[in-house]
Amino acid sequence: VRDNYLDVMSVNFTDHSLRIEYCRQHGDHYDFIVVGAGSAGCVVANRLSEIDDWKVLLIEAGGEEPLEMSVPVFKDYAVDTKIDWQYKTQPTPGVCAGKPCSWPRGKTLGGTSVLNWMVYFRGNKRDYENWESLGNADWGYEDVLPFFKKSENNMDPEIARNEKYHSVGGYLSVQKFLYADENTKLILQAYEDMGYGVEDSNAETMSGFAISQATYHNGERRSTNRAFIEPIRDVRKNLKVVTNVRVTKVLINPKTKQAYGVEVAHEDSRSIFGKVYADKEVIVSGGSVNSPQLLMLSGIGPKDTLNKVGIKVIKDLDVGKNLQEHSTAYGFNLTREDYGSKLSPEEELKRDMRDYLNRTGPFATIGTTSVIGFISSRHAPKDEDYPDLEIGYYATINPTEKQKCGSVYLTPSDYYNSMTYFPFLFRPQSRGYITINSSDPFDHPLIYPNYFTDVRDLEAIIDGYNFGMKVLDNPIFKRTGFKLNRQKREMCVDYKFGSDDYWICIAKNYTRPDHHPAGTCRMGPKHDRTAVVDPKLRVYGIKGLRVADCSIMPNITSSNLNAVAIMIGRTMRRFY
Repeated sequence: VRDNYLDVMSVNFTDHSLRIEYCRQHGDHYDFIVVGAGSAGCVVANRLSEIDDWKVLLIEAGGEEPLEMSVPVFKDYAVDTKIDWQYKTQPTPGVCAGKPCSWPRGKTLGGTSVLNWMVYFRGNKRDYENWESLGNADWGYEDVLPFFKKSENNMDPEIARNEKYHSVGGYLSVQKFLYADENTKLILQAYEDMGYGVEDSNAETMSGFAISQATYHNGERRSTNRAFIEPIRDVRKNLKVVTNVRVTKVLINPKTKQAYGVEVAHEDSRSIFGKVYADKEVIVSGGSVNSPQLLMLSGIGPKDTLNKVGIKVIKDLDVGKNLQEHSTAYGFNLTREDYGSKLSPEEELKRDMRDYLNRTGPFATIGTTSVIGFISSRHAPKDEDYPDLEIGYYATINPTEKQKCGSVYLTPSDYYNSMTYFPFLFRPQSRGYITINSSDPFDHPLIYPNYFTDVRDLEAIIDGYNFGMKVLDNPIFKRTGFKLNRQKREMCVDYKFGSDDYWICIAKNYTRPDHHPAGTCRMGPKHDRTAVVDPKLRVYGIKGLRVADCSIMPNITSSNLNAVAIMIGRTMRRFY
């Protein structure tokens, strides 16, 4: 399927793997070195290189963004490939059935914005008011809203006209998904019939359901690489972008505590080949897994951890702690036996590929996942619009037909007859941590998310499942032939289907990370002993070193994190 698709589509794309890379030489000097070309790092490099006199180096461990990832239907294709770091959590009793969970993270220009579902949500006003109340000046909602807007090029006229919350003309195209299949429309109609419709969850009211806004341009994904780097990469001579190079440590003078550059290695050969120097600052934008790992490898982190692996302690900070992650678990399944074909015949597939030449049809969307809504659990404030659960459906093939499907994730989004309901916990109380057990920069860090260790998280996820069961009473599901599959999952057969104990069993044994880690380089004021960076994102006790990505969040936002990461990257210029 993929090869046929590329044959048809190649006339519309440039193959960036053919680009001749600029070769870095040992000893080069730059004003700024940005480590990591992900959701935040691409934006940081764009903003800093606006100043002609500043030389900026952007270093990415992965390679060029694959051209096929521009196609929304291939959203799951990259998991466990070379553009995924392929992280796994550490086995923990009571979560993921005691086995490792998969934690996909983008390893390519654009980072996880190349792998994600593209949905664009900024979080709730209260999220940022809470940040500010913790002593983080200039991070309140009214402070950060302009930075969301400055990056945005909103392509939906009915949304863009609300100039209080939206704008046009920025680098990042934001648009609702343009195509919806029949099942997607039915799901949205059911929620609207129940009074849960909302026009724009990024504006005045967050609660409710709609076709989601996305980092999307007329049927194509817009990663931060495509939005912020490609338009300037061959134009700004003061910006150099290097791929397939890993930063193994930040160079810090142990006496002056001044960061002055980075040590680099070839990603493929794993051989260290030199150092590159920063005359002003090093900015770490590796994300909530890689940023704390790099700081610890550089001598910044919990002293006990660093001493155990033989790394000289330069600054004792709570790096890697405060890990927060949105989580969910496989819920119940709905089947609709009379809907569509169980797998697209070759001619139908070719037709859909031809449709996508005009950026329409099932290749231009993410199926039922494009309908997303926000609701409140028992723990959300009763008198405020501050939901703590996100609700979604994931389209699948009926299990009895899977032997016919091959690589299911490569089939277009409207060829399915089963949907799985997911409630996502968006304001978790549980806290985990990331650590290292080796000084080898090529060893994966150890990830302990500690999902559902706080009972309030289990109570909230139960509310999410019960909400989903309530929605099934809507006549639209019965009228269109949807049926609830009441077959119990294997590890939970001892519990009554739909009971609280059953949902707790599901949460603990069928856990599914939402791939939104945050908080591992916590931002906080000087008196906060758990803080790693100050409100200007400077690493405490180290000069010339900042962190700019989702790891700086003191508390995770009540939303998908890509938009927030872009905002964090955009704020960097205000500090110079």
